[in-house]
Amino acid sequence: MIKLVDLLLEISQNKMVVMAGGAGAGKSYLLNKVKSKLPDIKILNPDTYVEDKDSPMYNNLTKASAQIDDVDVPNTINSGESFIWDTTASNAAKMLGGEYRRKQVKGILNTEGYDEMMVMVYTHPMVSFLRNFKRERKVPTVGVLSTWNNVYGNIEAYKNKLGDNFILYQAPDKEYQKEIDAFNKAIAENKLQEYFTNLLSTGEFTSTFRKERPTDQTPEEIAKAEKAKEQSKALLGAQIDKLEKEFMNIQSKVKDSVITDENEVVNKIVSFIG
Repeated sequence: MIKLVDLLLEISQNKMVVMAGGAGAGKSYLLNKVKSKLPDIKILNPDTYVEDKDSPMYNNLTKASAQIDDVDVPNTINSGESFIWDTTASNAAKMLGGEYRRKQVKGILNTEGYDEMMVMVYTHPMVSFLRNFKRERKVPTVGVLSTWNNVYGNIEAYKNKLGDNFILYQAPDKEYQKEIDAFNKAIAENKLQEYFTNLLSTGEFTSTFRKERPTDQTPEEIAKAEKAKEQSKALLGAQIDKLEKEFMNIQSKVKDSVITDENEVVNKIVSFIG
């Protein structure tokens, strides 16, 4: 028999929606749809700081993300507000619990007093890449690919944790079919490294977070900059290798459970928050 006190607790439970996904996946578009139906819902998004020219975190994604993760999310939870958190969810330990920043954490999705839902917006890696470089704020290629690998590599972990409160949504991407086919062909031929080398050699895909080198650098500063450049190149190569190995596996997981109707997803979020 259900007790009245249990019903009251269920009704008063606060709601947390984690809007997850890689760069250029389409999270902002979906959030705007939710916002139109829930105009008063609190949304936590690092872009609020990154895109504000009056903010000390303007164009600094690292600091803006830290502000959201370390200050805004905890403060919102302490205040007992329902909210939507626009993040990548690329770090499973931060979300589910485990070692995070050399400390053991319980995980945001284990927060007492909250019901949690995750809406993961999926997109093909090539679509994520191209959409990222069409935006005013362009994340480096290595950031796009590493986020894609880490976010969608955690699909099973989030699904196991949240059950029916884990929603996987894929936005339309037919406008990029030519590029998707070219990427898939490179994967099939084990030539993804070559594919990205040729793509990036055009100079078309440059990050807005890239800092220009001063013209008056010392030999030591030049050597340090060259070393950093080589390290970045090695990191990018490693992420491309990882993508080549995991892409087909992730695609198969998505195929089995993805929702493509945006209205269905928006209604699920609105219904959950209440």
